[in-house]
Amino acid sequence: MTAFTDLLRTDIFLMKSVLHWIVQSLLFLLLLFCAWKTWEQAHAYERETLFIIQQLEAGTRVENTGRHILEMITLGLYDGYSEKLEELQQHQQLRQAYDDSITITSIAFFSVAALILLMVWSLNRSLLDVGYAMLLVALVALAVGLSTPILSVEASKELPVLGETVFQFKSKGILSTIETLRHSGNLWLAVLLFVFSVIVPLLKTLLVGVTWWNHEHHLFKKGLDLGHHMGKWSMADVFVVAILVAYFANSGQDLTEAEVQVGLLFFASYVILSLLGTQLITRGINKKAFT
Repeated sequence: MTAFTDLLRTDIFLMKSVLHWIVQSLLFLLLLFCAWKTWEQAHAYERETLFIIQQLEAGTRVENTGRHILEMITLGLYDGYSEKLEELQQHQQLRQAYDDSITITSIAFFSVAALILLMVWSLNRSLLDVGYAMLLVALVALAVGLSTPILSVEASKELPVLGETVFQFKSKGILSTIETLRHSGNLWLAVLLFVFSVIVPLLKTLLVGVTWWNHEHHLFKKGLDLGHHMGKWSMADVFVVAILVAYFANSGQDLTEAEVQVGLLFFASYVILSLLGTQLITRGINKKAFT
């Protein structure tokens, strides 16, 4: 009877473990879906913003003013200005819809991430496993943070007759900034930014993450130490601070308005999750070594 009870308990435990893994896998797929939708909506938001900015540039404003005068002279027989105005309003509404969608998918992403971490913790009550889960979530956040805009800067002013006129607009992400630097001839700067903002974070996370397969092997332990030390050379946290400084500096100017984009949120999340995950893994492995 005791053997049967032990076998039953073992079967129940195995079933719970399998169920946990299935649920975690489904949650991770949902996490990837939320990340992809955020990336998609962020780029759609940027496209709509660029279209609206083009309509607010000085040259287009002058053309629309001419259309407005012509429409008033013809008493509405010519409705080119009204059509352009309606088109602009439609794109503004669409941009707002994309912005709302970004907020929803971002909240969903971090909610699913928190749920994954809670499930990993509830399975074995192991901070080591939570650390590895954090690294996995951090990699997904890094992918979104690198490939979506992190900051947009707009220089505009309300002009007589023309109304609000945009003189300059820039929307930049990390990868797009690297590409711009490369095309402008600043190859060494592009390589430097690519290495310290892309390669180093990925390599550091990989070196720490591979210890999931083996905690005891000396090569994995050396990789863990190297990954821990590489964090000191990573420009990820410095880059985030620099963007924030640029944001507040530009916001103080009369003609310039800076807007933080969703890429910065995901990139900063990578920095935090990667740091916490690495600390949990390092402490967990060291604790196992002493027990």
